[in-house]
Amino acid sequence: MKICYLCADPGIPIYGRKGCSTHVRETCHVLRQLGHEVRIVCSNAEGDAVERERLDVISIEPFRNRKLGFDLRHILLDRRLLGRLDALVREWKPDAVYERYSLYSRAGGVAARRHRLPRLLEVNAFLTREQRDRIRWGWLARRIEAGIIRHAPRVIVVSEPLRREIHHLGVPMEAITKMPMAVNLDLFSPERDGEGVRRRHGLTGRFVLGYVGTLGGWHGIRLLYDMARLLKDGGAPPFAFLIVGGDPAKVEMHHRKARESGLEDVLRFIGSVPYQDVPEHIRAMDAALVPDTTYWSSPAKLFEYQASGIPVLAPSYPAIREVLTHEREGFIFPPGDVERMAALALEMMNAPERCRLMGRAARERAECEHSWQRNGQEILALFNREMAAPAEPRPDRAGAA
Repeated sequence: MKICYLCADPGIPIYGRKGCSTHVRETCHVLRQLGHEVRIVCSNAEGDAVERERLDVISIEPFRNRKLGFDLRHILLDRRLLGRLDALVREWKPDAVYERYSLYSRAGGVAARRHRLPRLLEVNAFLTREQRDRIRWGWLARRIEAGIIRHAPRVIVVSEPLRREIHHLGVPMEAITKMPMAVNLDLFSPERDGEGVRRRHGLTGRFVLGYVGTLGGWHGIRLLYDMARLLKDGGAPPFAFLIVGGDPAKVEMHHRKARESGLEDVLRFIGSVPYQDVPEHIRAMDAALVPDTTYWSSPAKLFEYQASGIPVLAPSYPAIREVLTHEREGFIFPPGDVERMAALALEMMNAPERCRLMGRAARERAECEHSWQRNGQEILALFNREMAAPAEPRPDRAGAA
């Protein structure tokens, strides 16, 4: 099968270090491993991932003139993408379209209907909420978002809360498939050695609490300062936070804030590392953190922690409880409850054998439930189902939602 993978979002660098970048690449890799040809159409092919030579990527230049405004840049990009998709269908003749939902991006749906191709729409978030600070035409963005989702023949979501919200938009439950994030079980493994990372950052002899990801506000990084203070003032055994990720400006800001807070020794912001180096950094951790997230999110980092055999501390959102069992693969705390976070971290510090057992259980769960191989097989089953279903006539116009 020839599959066109569409990722129109300029904020997702296909070869980048973000969790969303990993999601795109790993989905395409597994579909190829399962014997299918995949071509990615995107608007951002930046990044340093080693997969650059192994992926077939067509990059469409986004509009960069800031005078156009955030919304208009995306709308004009959508028209440009539709033209390229039409040409690709005529030249390459794909059998199906897999699309990652992006703001104002109607091109995938229009092209699939126009050329009568089966299409799967993957929705990871309501972007009108996640990017509300950038959007100026909120009424239009929300209308288009709802239309894109409602008109998709099949929607894939990462969690049950997201599935229920999409159902409330008018999409039948049977047309929505829940498929949490997954992990590369070969790359992220308990067999990886993190001692080199510990020595490099002066963490030998300490209990290491780790975090991997961006330093955006909604990830709850601010909570780590209060947590570190509680542990330090509470007489915890020697410990440190290993915080991996973030752009240089934010990393420097946190270096300054940690110094001013007197926490520089225990809050180690080391910045972003290449994706292939992330596994050894996770293996340098004794326990890993998801400080905060959105209630519908399925964080990639959580599954990378689990596959690495590391117990996890995470907030008690419905989507988290779907993939992490309290006291089995780690601990769950009430969102925002720093005192509970610190108390559970202290419990982990004082029970290293229990940590090892939870890490082992976490690896087992990742193997059973969260491999990319499993997700790829489910995607192909959904395509086969859509291909077997009778085609329904759809409006064929660029303005259709």
